[in-house]
Amino acid sequence: MHICFIGEFPHQGQPVGGISMYIRNTANLLVENGHRVTVLSFSETVYGWEQQSPFAIYRVHPKKWKLLNFWRIAREQHRVLKALHAVHPIDAVETPESGLCFLPKISVIRYVIRLHGGHMFFARALRQPMKSWPTWQEIQSFKKADAIVGVSAYVLAETKPYIPTDKPMHVIFNGVNVALFSPQQKVPTAYRDIVFVGWLVPKKGPAFLLQAFLQLANDFPDTRLHFYGRDTNDESGQSYWESLVQTVPTDMGPRIFFHGNVPNEQLPQIINTAFCCVYPSQMEAMPVAWLEVLACGQLLIAGDAGPAKELIQHGHTGLLCKPTDAADIAGQLRWALQHPEEVQQIREQARQKAVQYFALDTVLLQNLQLWKG
Repeated sequence: MHICFIGEFPHQGQPVGGISMYIRNTANLLVENGHRVTVLSFSETVYGWEQQSPFAIYRVHPKKWKLLNFWRIAREQHRVLKALHAVHPIDAVETPESGLCFLPKISVIRYVIRLHGGHMFFARALRQPMKSWPTWQEIQSFKKADAIVGVSAYVLAETKPYIPTDKPMHVIFNGVNVALFSPQQKVPTAYRDIVFVGWLVPKKGPAFLLQAFLQLANDFPDTRLHFYGRDTNDESGQSYWESLVQTVPTDMGPRIFFHGNVPNEQLPQIINTAFCCVYPSQMEAMPVAWLEVLACGQLLIAGDAGPAKELIQHGHTGLLCKPTDAADIAGQLRWALQHPEEVQQIREQARQKAVQYFALDTVLLQNLQLWKG
């Protein structure tokens, strides 16, 4: 098969988000299994073909025009797809929520939208007003899809009211590289490290995790808190991390660390050497970061919003917390710190679930059926 993905895809060495991680993992596995893959993405520094192996990447400049820019990008993408199809016939084109809005279709190609969590989903889930322009784009895009797949039952259910009822709809979970993200031999240390991996933005919950840590740190002097991920700025331009640090008492400063972005390949070691990972997000679609923790056979304490219960059975494959309640996050952490034997059992069960349901090979088989139609 020849599959084309349209969406954000970072340059080498740049931070990798959930969608780009899905594309990279899926593209590499497709190529390994004898399929052809092309990625159409954006860049302000590269125009045209960036690479041809192991899969092809074509870059469109996202801001060449101020007016009609969406239309211009879609026409450029269509031109590339049409030329590609003439040489290497394309079986399916896959985009995120709004990706088909302005894109002309080629009649023999199957067009699939994967719901990673678009504007309407997060606005609805976080009880924020929907903006008319991105809402219109997503609705028009849904009308043009041949099939729509949600990365969780929750994201599909929340988006379904805006999807035409005649569209085939499916749920296919994100996958995780269970060979790369796997349990490693733990080396005893003097500390029990609590780890957060993700963008430093309010909806991911780093502020509530920090408050939770401060509530129990004196009772567990061997604990430390580590943040990994991209810092962001608030509306005034202040670093979000700096605003968090201002709330930390001086005596706690040496036990709280911010490491910034790290390559994805380093995460298995970071996850495995931790005591646990805590991701108290207020809303997700189906986060790959959570799957990576489970695949490592590590304890994950996650926010109980959205699709959390599709992934985690509380007390069996992880722990769930109220993401905006620092006392509840602290309570889950306290229980874990006081029950090492139960925690080890949870770790083992988490690994089993990741291998059984979320391994890339398992998910790929489902996607191949989807793309074939």
